Amino acid sequence: MSPPPATDPGPLRGVVLAGGPGSRLGGGKPWRTVAGRRLIDLAGTALERAGLPVLVVTVDVAACAGLPWEIIADRWPGQGPLAALVTAFLDSDAGGVVLLAVDLPLVRPALLARLAAAHGLCQALAIQGPRGWPEPLLAYYSRGCLPAAQRLLDSGEGRPRMLLGAVRTSFLAPAEVARLDPEGLSFLNVNYPEDLERANQAALAGGLFDTP
Repeated sequence: MSPPPATDPGPLRGVVLAGGPGSRLGGGKPWRTVAGRRLIDLAGTALERAGLPVLVVTVDVAACAGLPWEIIADRWPGQGPLAALVTAFLDSDAGGVVLLAVDLPLVRPALLARLAAAHGLCQALAIQGPRGWPEPLLAYYSRGCLPAAQRLLDSGEGRPRMLLGAVRTSFLAPAEVARLDPEGLSFLNVNYPEDLERANQAALAGGLFDTP
């Protein structure tokens, strides 16, 4: 007897979270630049280079209208990235998403592609960052995570790291992460002006946008 056919997990999408106010950076975070390139463009391009169709979830659809990707309005403006993830599933056909915060400008496409390879194989795949903390905004989530995410959101919980503890989450081995991103620059989070300067220096010194 032949084995039953595998269940189609549905389309995989790359989702840029571009909804935060970026107040610590002085506002307008998606439009700030690293090596002359806007953060929103860097995020979308990195996902494209990983082979992913791109969705942008934002509170300001009008500002993003000129972008070359599908734009989705955050259903719960100001409620944080977990709300944006729920929005991405509710308002698209995605069966799974590789989630990317707009303030990770030096993320390696090879690392995004590795997260994408989890599609249909696990409920969620995350990374332990350099400080040993899970990175919930650089992770893969299947549509199977949606009920748990909605329950957390309904309870007033907006932190996406709580979702990683509420679903069956696998983690990439540190050695594999190091192989895909030896310098760990994928985890350089741009929250303050000094972070932006660090990202500028690293990008210009390493020619990072010309390599995977």
